[in-house]
Amino acid sequence: MASLNENQKFWARVTELARQSIGKQAYDFFIEPAQLMSVEQDTANILLDSGMKKDYWKKQSDLITTAGFEVFGRMIDYELYANDELTELELHRLNNQSSIEEQPHSTAKPASPLVSGLNEKYNFENFVQGPGNRWTLAAAIAVADKPGDTYNPLFIYGGAGLGKTHLMHAIGNQILTDNPTARIKYVSSENFVNDYVNATRKNQMENFENTYRNLDLLLLDDVQFFSDKEGTKNEFFNTFNALYDKGSQIVLTSDRIPQELNNLEDRLVSRFSWGLTTDITAPDYETRMAILLFKSESSRLEFPSETLSYIAGQIDSNVRELEGALNRVEFVARANGIAVVDIETASQALRSLKNATQQSLSNLTIKKIQDEVANYYHISFSDLVGPKRPKEIAFPRQIAMYLVRELLGTSLPAIGTAFGGRDHTTVMYAYKQISDKMKNDMDVQKDIDSIKRKF
Repeated sequence: MASLNENQKFWARVTELARQSIGKQAYDFFIEPAQLMSVEQDTANILLDSGMKKDYWKKQSDLITTAGFEVFGRMIDYELYANDELTELELHRLNNQSSIEEQPHSTAKPASPLVSGLNEKYNFENFVQGPGNRWTLAAAIAVADKPGDTYNPLFIYGGAGLGKTHLMHAIGNQILTDNPTARIKYVSSENFVNDYVNATRKNQMENFENTYRNLDLLLLDDVQFFSDKEGTKNEFFNTFNALYDKGSQIVLTSDRIPQELNNLEDRLVSRFSWGLTTDITAPDYETRMAILLFKSESSRLEFPSETLSYIAGQIDSNVRELEGALNRVEFVARANGIAVVDIETASQALRSLKNATQQSLSNLTIKKIQDEVANYYHISFSDLVGPKRPKEIAFPRQIAMYLVRELLGTSLPAIGTAFGGRDHTTVMYAYKQISDKMKNDMDVQKDIDSIKRKF
């Protein structure tokens, strides 16, 4: 561990170089408020007053590198933390790290600060329960109550914006409330891969293993994006086993069930299924209304029930889009000085939102939709548009026709032509079949949502 004097010299040199290379306003805003918490194992731990400043600091590696060689005579890397992204406990740990270093005669080696990644705003109290998430919510509460005991691992799957990540954070925050010393880490699969790659590159695998294999709770989000690199998957396999064997809780999320994670090997998929696998589906109308009522309570504007009902009827895909629609309506109302938001205002706001969505789909084609549907259901393009009619082909074909009509507004005859010269009545029937199923069949809703997110 670097001495206090060296750390002071290092940070003084960093700030001096910054003054020489950037303008005063940028220095006062980005550099001056930052604090050096420690320099440990060739890594400087820097605390920022806002997470929004991380992007700027990530571009200042030359300051750290230059000061590192001048003061320590070697390469110094750096990790960034932010006050507004840390829980009170994590900030306390970082401060303790700093205070230990300020004791010149102390020989105790402080533990590396563990940043849990938890977002305190997500808890069980503000998660709106509905038919599509009731059982998953119950499982999450059970896990938070007895981590490592009831369902381990807990595997949650479902489309984007349905509340999977909210529940993960809620589990972590509840466990941390019950046990403030619990070692918890929330991480996306992408960041897990990055942590592993960086540890390998810097020859710091021991630190990596100490961080991940000594957790009480690992929350790993979006495992469907796990790297195809064998080294990463091997390391996660070993991490999973180490945590499971010591009774630590593991919670995983994905957009599909474990058996459909094609880029993962069987031994991992098998372990994902050891505990409980549960899904979250799109919210029904009543749940959407409950979400809007809950969210609108914190607004300074008045939202009559008929306005919220209108919004709930327009957005039926996921919670994230629903909340975005409400924010958009509130923005338009404020911009026009409207205190009581009526349906006309909501319609105007959502019309703009719909136009933006249509613009984002401007490059979407019938062929792109056909290819994505064929890939999703593991059938060939020729089967999708060909004459075969078994259920495992006919159903994906109907899905594809529905999406072409829904997303592109293509005429029925044109859709029929694109699907092997079928009659427009066949397309009409397919569209009606899928539209009806969307109202009641959660599996169809999930499939449609998953495919849409690929565009």
